Amino acid sequence: MVVLALLVLALGLANLIRGGVAQSYASLLPDLPTTVPMEYLAAMGAFWGITLTVCAVGLQRFRPWGRWGTLAAVTLYEVHVWVNHLLFDASDYARQTRPWELLLTVLLLAIVWGSLSLRSVRQTFAQNSEGEE
Repeated sequence: MVVLALLVLALGLANLIRGGVAQSYASLLPDLPTTVPMEYLAAMGAFWGITLTVCAVGLQRFRPWGRWGTLAAVTLYEVHVWVNHLLFDASDYARQTRPWELLLTVLLLAIVWGSLSLRSVRQTFAQNSEGEE
């Protein structure tokens, strides 16, 4: 579970960094033409960064909400990523990398859903839930 929590934490921190970079670009290059405003990228980086980091903490502490929160957050994060790809990718290179990105998406979802759906993992989170009541 520690490895999965670190993976989710890495996703969260990467999004926080991405949001910070987008915010700095927005202030340094306000007239930079982009398909979406840099403020949108900064806000989404901050939102997903905080969400995924909180889920990683929940996983690490075996909180019941950590399991279902991570399942929901990672799935919705990937849906959001693909909606952005389909709506805003402007270059040929971005379209050429879609098969590779699809493979990585499926792999991430398989790891998260597969790990958190194991009977022993579900029982661990359920036992921790009963202990808190």
